[in-house]
Amino acid sequence: MIRSASLRSRLAPLALIVAMALALVGCDSTGPSNTDSPPTSNSGEVQVGFSTSSSGTTQSASALAKAESDTLTLSGSNGTLEIHDLRLIVDKVKLEQDTESTGDDSTEVEIEREVEVERPSFLDLPLQSSEVLPVAAGDVPEGTYNEFEFEVDDLDDDEQNARALLSDIRSEEGFPNWPEDASMVVVGTFTPSDGTPTSFTTYFEAEIEVERTLSTPLEVTSDGFSRELVVRLDPARWFERDNGTVEALSQFDYGETGAVREFESEFEDGVSEIEFD
Repeated sequence: MIRSASLRSRLAPLALIVAMALALVGCDSTGPSNTDSPPTSNSGEVQVGFSTSSSGTTQSASALAKAESDTLTLSGSNGTLEIHDLRLIVDKVKLEQDTESTGDDSTEVEIEREVEVERPSFLDLPLQSSEVLPVAAGDVPEGTYNEFEFEVDDLDDDEQNARALLSDIRSEEGFPNWPEDASMVVVGTFTPSDGTPTSFTTYFEAEIEVERTLSTPLEVTSDGFSRELVVRLDPARWFERDNGTVEALSQFDYGETGAVREFESEFEDGVSEIEFD
């Protein structure tokens, strides 16, 4: 369950955007179609959160989430990677509903309804798979939602929300050197097989949009029950290699290199599942 009882006031609110796309199948209609109808007033609460999951290989061998320290440990043939802190900027989350209806005039109307958050959120990803960190919550019009999308992006723009979040990250979150073109940071140590631990703070640039069709559509009703949608990420997939090694992130420490690593195609590989209760 999303641990959100005390955090809801800090969450980005879900906002409704209704887009009507007309697919005129029976074009013998003589009357106009109403595309400006307001959405139904019936709604239910939906909360969106992020958590960590482990793949089968990491559970059995190379990855261990330590509950007390919230550290993810990955072991490879070249050494051991310990991740103590992993944070990323979730720029947008969105639910989509596609429905079709046929009116009395035999005109088929396709309605696309989107419920989204456009305000960036700084996500401190729990490294324990039992924890879920909420990023958005709010009332959503009842209906069946069959697609979910989220975006990870940097703060390199002039929008007020982005500038405010960047200022907070640098002044309050402990990352005074956060680059504007970074969207993720990993803090930890790497210990070579024949060496000593080296600390690192590595920034990544991952401007990516992840969209998934929900295998089981999310049903939102006005019966008073809250729905919880959880995006599970598997960081082990980002830093383990097929040859049995792990990423030596100490080589990309920002304090030593001043560089931000590109990280786009790899990011989507770490989205293990999207589920809801």
